[in-house]
Amino acid sequence: STDNPDIAQPSDEIPKNKLDIAEPSGPVGDRVTDFENLDFDNEDETQLQAAAMANAQNAIAEAQKKARAFNNEGDLDMDEEGEMNFQNPTGLGEMEVEQPKLINAQLKEYQLKGLNWLVNLYEQGINGILADEMGLGKTVQSISVMAYLAEKHDIWGPFLVVAPASTLHNWQQEIAKFVPEFKILPYWGSAPDRKVLRKFWDRKHSTYRKDAAFHVCVTSYQLVVSDVAYFQKMRWQYMILDEAQAIKSSQSSRWKSLLGFHCRNRLLLTGTPIQNNMQELWALLHFIMPSLFDSHDEFSEWFSKDIESHAQSNTKLNEDQLKRLHMILKPFMLRRVKKHVQKELGDKIELDVFCNLTYRQRAYYTNLRNQINIMDLVEKATMGDDQDSGTLMNLVMQFRKVCNHPDLFERAEVTAPYSFGYFAETASFVREGSTVTAGYSTRSLINFELPSLIWTEGGRLNKASRDNAKAGWRNKALNHMMNIWSPDHVRENAQESKAFSWLRFADVSAGDVYRATHDSLFTRAANELQKSDRIGQMSIVYDEEGEDKTFTPAHALFNICARENRRPLAEITDEGILDNLMNVARGSYNDSGLSRLEIAGRSRASAPPVEVSCNSMSAVRERQEMMFNPAIRRALYGPNFAEEKSLIEQKVPLELYPSRSLLPKPDSEKRRFTEFVVPSMRKFVTDSGKLAKLDELLFKLKNEGHRVLLYFQMTRMIDMMEEYLTYRNYKYCRLDGSTKLEDRRDTVHDFQTRPEIFIFLLSTRAGGLGINLTSADTVIFYDSDWNPTIDSQAMDRAHRLGQTKQVTVYRLITRGTIEERIRKRALQKEEVQRVVIQGGGASVDFSGRRAPENRNRDIAMWLADDEQAEMIERREKELLESGEYDKQKRRGGKRKKAEAPASLDDMYHEGEGHFDDGSRAGAS
Repeated sequence: STDNPDIAQPSDEIPKNKLDIAEPSGPVGDRVTDFENLDFDNEDETQLQAAAMANAQNAIAEAQKKARAFNNEGDLDMDEEGEMNFQNPTGLGEMEVEQPKLINAQLKEYQLKGLNWLVNLYEQGINGILADEMGLGKTVQSISVMAYLAEKHDIWGPFLVVAPASTLHNWQQEIAKFVPEFKILPYWGSAPDRKVLRKFWDRKHSTYRKDAAFHVCVTSYQLVVSDVAYFQKMRWQYMILDEAQAIKSSQSSRWKSLLGFHCRNRLLLTGTPIQNNMQELWALLHFIMPSLFDSHDEFSEWFSKDIESHAQSNTKLNEDQLKRLHMILKPFMLRRVKKHVQKELGDKIELDVFCNLTYRQRAYYTNLRNQINIMDLVEKATMGDDQDSGTLMNLVMQFRKVCNHPDLFERAEVTAPYSFGYFAETASFVREGSTVTAGYSTRSLINFELPSLIWTEGGRLNKASRDNAKAGWRNKALNHMMNIWSPDHVRENAQESKAFSWLRFADVSAGDVYRATHDSLFTRAANELQKSDRIGQMSIVYDEEGEDKTFTPAHALFNICARENRRPLAEITDEGILDNLMNVARGSYNDSGLSRLEIAGRSRASAPPVEVSCNSMSAVRERQEMMFNPAIRRALYGPNFAEEKSLIEQKVPLELYPSRSLLPKPDSEKRRFTEFVVPSMRKFVTDSGKLAKLDELLFKLKNEGHRVLLYFQMTRMIDMMEEYLTYRNYKYCRLDGSTKLEDRRDTVHDFQTRPEIFIFLLSTRAGGLGINLTSADTVIFYDSDWNPTIDSQAMDRAHRLGQTKQVTVYRLITRGTIEERIRKRALQKEEVQRVVIQGGGASVDFSGRRAPENRNRDIAMWLADDEQAEMIERREKELLESGEYDKQKRRGGKRKKAEAPASLDDMYHEGEGHFDDGSRAGAS
């Protein structure tokens, strides 16, 4: 001490922005409980509970010690707060925290309680897990803690938020919305971009003030691993890990990297702290309290085996063991469920909809079943190593495809007959306009050369006629010199009392007589058509006498066949009323099933006639005259579509309208038949029992005004579902693992703001995180996940804060297949979660030993039927009693693995995509 006034005196007053942590009231050893010295079979349960409590107390003291060390390194002193009462661990202190004024929202009552719990944890230097059920606002509670520190203690960071890449934009928006005064550093992008962002980091101070360059850094799990060297140099006040199940594996690089970060406090946010097994819970507990359980073996000895055995068998948990687990969890974990805290939230109803296999599906399924060797399956389930998992999972994938849709194996493609011909090419159809016709543009690839000698002297009758140029002199002699029907002869004999004197009474000229005798019958009929009134056969719908009459013009007598397809007058007028009146028959035909009949026979090949060419001018001329005579073609086929359209647009009078065709249109044109066979969408729907049931369900939901989230496990199935929705004219949007981050945000916004969008297609994993889809009130799982957590996350996109309607969840399950057994396993996993987190269970102790966790066994039990499952369990019991499992374990321990096997989740979700933020892969 000194009396020098220039030297500041020490003060007992603690500055506003400084906190301190109370020293423990009693001595704390390095380790209260040595697990190796505990005898779990002979120890009294009271002693075990006391050991659990003492070890938890020691772990908290260690955490407080580390927090004090963090404070002493920096420029902060800290306030002293109350001691933690371990006899009532959920209290964690008596202080009551008011909602920070910085928060631009009104927290609900349970959220304020969560804030109190989080503040108490921070001020005592303890890490925690906020495990509220999804949709209860874990994000806003964690943001409110940061706002409290800024408002109450003037600690404005640095705060670190690590989240999945798909939720980064959501975190940035939520922080900016709830606490506008926070400066957010969005740490993502390319490596050069991140290098620029790191210039804002201040490594000299462990506490930021309001004028700091940033307060909250938001980044992804991939990037913290990629840039771990830079993150570990920073001293973070508070680290929040969103969707903390991302670090469920203690062997992953991200778990190890994040564990080495220099931060005062850690907070894990997860709606599902346990997904597959208790080892994942240990990974989270060890992350927040490394001194609690140094190894998973210790944790497993205390809890894992008993709880997992309880879920997988009919045995039940001992209440003492459950109390022992909750004794450890309660100080570090807070979990609330919707039904207990959110009264205004609508109910959630889950329904299993069972579907039957169709004939095609059953055939596929039976063939796959016949390929499974029962004894080989039993052997792999009991003694197989991880290398067998890929083979078994491949079988599982094939069965899942059958249950979803058989077209996942072999898709019916558009087919057409083999086209054997040459197609003409044009330089530009655009230049030609809409009048291009290519009716005779095809040519056969077979060209038959006919010698000219055969054409001229090959036995063809050289009958003298106008159409036969080959007759030559005979035509001149017979048709001109010796023909009594020549115009000159007719005129000479048209005088009084001569042979053709009657012509003057018939009003027929000599030229008409010549044409009538020389032209073919077809040519005469075509010429007669041009004289008609062009109206065709019509019924008189009204006259003064009130009698229906039928008027048949002369040219109708020349029709080659019945004219059922005659175009009525209504089709060449612009009068809408007349069109409706005179097309009742056509409308009835279109509405009937006859118009939708599919052609029964299919041609195997399609080719134009064989080309016959002859090196003779007369042959070419005759062929051209026969094929391309304009008058004959117009009489047979009438005007083409382009000509008709032009006539209608120009409003040509009916008396000048071209004559109708003598030949009716073929059925292929009238009924739109084609040789191209497009797969029937009706057959596509009925080929799958699931899709047929879904078709009925969507029709019902659409009529009732619901909006649907439709989840799939396979992106190929989503592709096929898009075709179905287009067929049914349902408006939809899609989101899967291939969706870009910026497109994902816009797609979600469209669905939330556009009520006309009926369905949102999502892949289960891609749509399970960071999305608010409360505008939907119905969730449908086309295929369920073996991990119930994945499905739970997906359905809670709709059943969350802001949802005022009842949410109905439909789960499509194919009866008598692998899907039923996968669902059964998922229910067992839900039981593990319920027992550990909610405290369920009963008082009957379990008996007997269980085999070690075997991934092959899980997969094989999905494939096996009831009889085979019993065989696997019997074989497993025999090996367990004989000690073969221990030998197998020792052999497996000596085997060197070239690489870590893929997880069961990754193998199961092989057909789904994953989001990427542009950073390098391999960070998980």
